[in-house]
Amino acid sequence: MVALLLVGGYVMTGTAAAPGDPYVIDMRALHAAAVGQGPLPERIEVERVGEFAFPGTLVVAGDGFRLHPMVLLAHRVVWPDRSVVVDTAMGPEGVKKMPGSRMDAAAFQRLQAAMNKASAIVFTHEHVDHVGGVAAAADPSAIAKQVMMTGEQLRSPRLDRGLFPSGALDRLRPLEYQGLHAVAPGVVLQKAPGHSPGSQLVYVELGDGRRFLFVGDIAWSRDNVTRERGRPYLAKMLMGEDRPAVAAQLHALAQLPDDVHVIIAHDPVALEKDLAAGLYRQGFSGL
Repeated sequence: MVALLLVGGYVMTGTAAAPGDPYVIDMRALHAAAVGQGPLPERIEVERVGEFAFPGTLVVAGDGFRLHPMVLLAHRVVWPDRSVVVDTAMGPEGVKKMPGSRMDAAAFQRLQAAMNKASAIVFTHEHVDHVGGVAAAADPSAIAKQVMMTGEQLRSPRLDRGLFPSGALDRLRPLEYQGLHAVAPGVVLQKAPGHSPGSQLVYVELGDGRRFLFVGDIAWSRDNVTRERGRPYLAKMLMGEDRPAVAAQLHALAQLPDDVHVIIAHDPVALEKDLAAGLYRQGFSGL
């Protein structure tokens, strides 16, 4: 019995999935979709809205039960005359429910102001810690036209509809696309179902030639990419994750050219390294 429990525990928390069907990230196609529509964005800004912690083995299968720090981020792609918000973290009430959580109320207020001014608001996927900022908006109707949730995200069983005020989701027009979709010059979406039905990549190319790929929760840590090791079977039970699909996506991310900056949504170590390298600016400006 003890042996069975040990084996079961290892399978649940210690093993990563093998890749399923290959996932293709065509950088030439992303570049072609990003350019030629107008001036490319000047910079990317980031807000650290909050933080929490998960056991390490839930982040990278087999990494033990020591708590692994996580961050809640929102990014803003900026042109002289417009901006696009990528993910919106979550509101104060939602953050309180996360283990080991802390909220930055000032950062959340800047995020709210940025959403009001944004030309578009897009999401790497539909989980609460990425769409919760919209759900907690003071006036969801004021930003309804900017919110670009895909049909897969809006129809997903992983979207917590109870978070949103009555009627708020009904005001949203689903974004339907196949292949790639440019939401603005330099900003392109590519579907990546696996972690959730509505998961997608957000590619950003700046005017100075730098290239970024927002991967949402395909990876919770840069270690997921560098080691090509995803979350354990428990992730499938808790989140309904398609683990072979995620494993294939991690493999594709690991093969990207070094000059493509993969932005990990919840990795505080990667965040600090990216800020130190000057990849993007800390804090939403001009609000």
